[in-house]
Amino acid sequence: MSIVAQDDNGNLVEAYTPAVSQVFAAGNTSAQSAAFATGTTLVRVAASLGHCHVAFGANPTASITTSVMIPNNSVEFFKVTAGNKMAYIKDAATTASTVCVTELA
Repeated sequence: MSIVAQDDNGNLVEAYTPAVSQVFAAGNTSAQSAAFATGTTLVRVAASLGHCHVAFGANPTASITTSVMIPNNSVEFFKVTAGNKMAYIKDAATTASTVCVTELA
């Protein structure tokens, strides 16, 4: 569940508490995370060592041509449905990619 917090400038911002994180070494074929927990509606996805591609759904398959790309050393946030999963893959031209998905409560 999100909370409303105040930033250093006094602005109200929505804040989330990190819950479960899953970390993967992305390969050249699509693989899936475990299902997101009950109540999870937002995830944080980070990539390091190289870019990766991700997809979300009940039984998702990530593709280097049609899935969202997460650039190297960057973070993205996605709205998700509890019980769904994240699929991930690295491009064959990318030497390595580590992807982390963190459920936010």
